[in-house]
Amino acid sequence: MKRKKKKLKKVKLICFIIIFCLALLCSIKYISKKNNKNIEIANTEIEEEVKFEEEKIEETSKLEEKLKTGKYLKQDGLPVLMYHFFYDKTKGETAKDGNYIEISSFEEQIKYLAENDFYFPTWQEVEDYIDEKTELPEKSVVITVDDGDPSFFELAVPIIQKYNVQATSFLVVYWYGNRAENKEKNVSYQSHSYDMHKGGANGKGVMLSWDNNKIKEDLELSSKVLGGANIFCYPFGHYNENCFKVLKETGYKLAFTVEAGRVTKKANKYKLPRVRISGNTSINSFIKKVE
Repeated sequence: MKRKKKKLKKVKLICFIIIFCLALLCSIKYISKKNNKNIEIANTEIEEEVKFEEEKIEETSKLEEKLKTGKYLKQDGLPVLMYHFFYDKTKGETAKDGNYIEISSFEEQIKYLAENDFYFPTWQEVEDYIDEKTELPEKSVVITVDDGDPSFFELAVPIIQKYNVQATSFLVVYWYGNRAENKEKNVSYQSHSYDMHKGGANGKGVMLSWDNNKIKEDLELSSKVLGGANIFCYPFGHYNENCFKVLKETGYKLAFTVEAGRVTKKANKYKLPRVRISGNTSINSFIKKVE
């Protein structure tokens, strides 16, 4: 009887040791897997950071090369073009209003910019220009497209990529934020708010009637979904002094209105004007707007 008990204890001990070893092995595997995952994430982040720095250096050298000519942007400033929607008449589509550009007209405009060696400054370069930290080349232009409508991505983006120019999509993130999941080449994804493109008090956009905390939440969420957006475009073009304050506090560097004009040195960085391109803008009229 004593022997049986002794044997049973021995078996139990062996079973315990086996279970303990298996548990230890599983833990080691789990920790190893987790560490590998963390290493992968860290490596990806490092690669992205290196890529970002390389692009920054490349962009800086492009600007420096352009400025060697000694031909700088005129005193009347930088044209920041404003587009909205696109349509293709060959598919039987028609313009719903003046904000719709026929896609062949858009291609004619982009082709003109590409063939005439226009420079497309980064947003950092635009900010530096406003702050008088840098000049911009004589032929400089920025392309912005509001809302994030599917017609931009389906019709305009292929043309932007064809001519290798740069454009910014100001997205209403609640409507079209999923576009930021697979970012298109040559497109900067910036904020037109998360969900403030709707009416509020006195017929103005809600950004003018929401409390500051609610506005901040919207701006922060928008920036996060878009991967760190820091350039803003006011919904409906509506803004007030309080908007400037909240945008600054949430890390946005520049904000655009729908008011007509060019961006000049020493401009208020939170009420920047743009040059509207509408459906009836002829190529001759377009050239006057950008030259």
